Amino acid sequence: MTTLCRALRVLVGLLMVVLVGVVALGIFYRYALRESLYWATEVPNFLMVWIVMLGSVVAFHERGHIAFTLLGDSMGGRRKALLECVVILVVLTLLAVLAYSGAIVVEDTMHSLSDALKMPKGYLYACLPLCSALMIISALGQLRASVRRLRD
Repeated sequence: MTTLCRALRVLVGLLMVVLVGVVALGIFYRYALRESLYWATEVPNFLMVWIVMLGSVVAFHERGHIAFTLLGDSMGGRRKALLECVVILVVLTLLAVLAYSGAIVVEDTMHSLSDALKMPKGYLYACLPLCSALMIISALGQLRASVRRLRD
């Protein structure tokens, strides 16, 4: 999963470069050429959603999200490992719901086309089940490590 996160970091960086380029191109066309690119607002919206979701996978795997660790830090050994297991199980449940719901949204929106690009909106929403599945894989690895600490 760490190798995948490195690849995701590169992909997110490339998508950010494309995002900046598209926005800059839209601004240039609008103010310098007095023309409007019909897709210059939709593409950045699509890119931003994918950047956020892919970045959240990396942050989740690296435990970079905000966490309230006061209770866990006050515990030691097995109690802390047990609390981590419970928290991860709750997170796994929420991610499973998000993946399932996201898959339904993707399926429901594959026949609805975006306004400017005329591509299925399901491609925009496909980041929900995909990124949820990646976070589930990461969470299972974290759960495995916590169970090992619980056994020690």
